[in-house]
Amino acid sequence: MPAAESQLDVGRITELQALLGTDREAIVGTLLTELTNAVARINEGLACGDLDEVAAAAHAARNSALMIDAQPVLRVLRQLETCARNNEPEGALAARARLRRTWPRLRRQLEQAAAAR
Repeated sequence: MPAAESQLDVGRITELQALLGTDREAIVGTLLTELTNAVARINEGLACGDLDEVAAAAHAARNSALMIDAQPVLRVLRQLETCARNNEPEGALAARARLRRTWPRLRRQLEQAAAAR
């Protein structure tokens, strides 16, 4: 069975620790909060047809995901933001379906990274 694709660059968390002078748990906690809030905003925006909110939330999530080079989630968020900005609700819904598969894996890897010493 092939290894699961890494969802983030753990080395980036170490770089952020040095840059920010804060601990790994705090960095990961902030990223988890930001990403969780953005995913909730995406879901709410799609539920009520507010594609401007979806685009803004996807953009915010991309900023957080970029900090840790979370490529699988970044690809989905990029597509989600583009579809929302282009007023393509079907494309946004399809991208959200992919986000629902990639986000839990990233969240698990972030939690594991926070616990690692």
